[in-house]
Amino acid sequence: MKKPSYKAFAAVAGIGGVMLVFGANAANSSMENQDSSALHTLWSNYQQAVAKKDAKALLDLYVTADVPVMGGIAPESYALISAANKQAVPRTLLMTAKEDVTGEIKLPPDQTENLDIHSDGEVGSISFDYKAKIGHGRIIWTTVRTNDGWKIASVVYSINVPAADRAEKPG
Repeated sequence: MKKPSYKAFAAVAGIGGVMLVFGANAANSSMENQDSSALHTLWSNYQQAVAKKDAKALLDLYVTADVPVMGGIAPESYALISAANKQAVPRTLLMTAKEDVTGEIKLPPDQTENLDIHSDGEVGSISFDYKAKIGHGRIIWTTVRTNDGWKIASVVYSINVPAADRAEKPG
């Protein structure tokens, strides 16, 4: 009776394992592309809803109307705002998605650039620079895949007022 060749079996199993890894990598790459595409669509839908001033469409892009939206004021801007108010003001601004959407549709659309999208398939982030008459900074959305597709779960953004850009910095 001939003994089975375990070396041959190991070689075949190894090739199969390598094929599975390559297949998994290809599948992961495909899913990442789908997630990236879906998150890009979320961002595009937001931009379109802002341009159309469609509050309902904007709010539908959030997990709930109570999603937190928090802005942090940059140091130079904070100093100018506090001086203009003749007292210290809160360093951060906290509101809900519903409150943010109400304000967003009253203003002209922001100019945006430097879009950056990341995802692991279940959660993700979308960040971009914004520029508006009232200020500029960076916006970061955390996102989550829901039964209804990708939604915004939270928003944080930086606030830089134009007057702070023009203020001479001590040298």
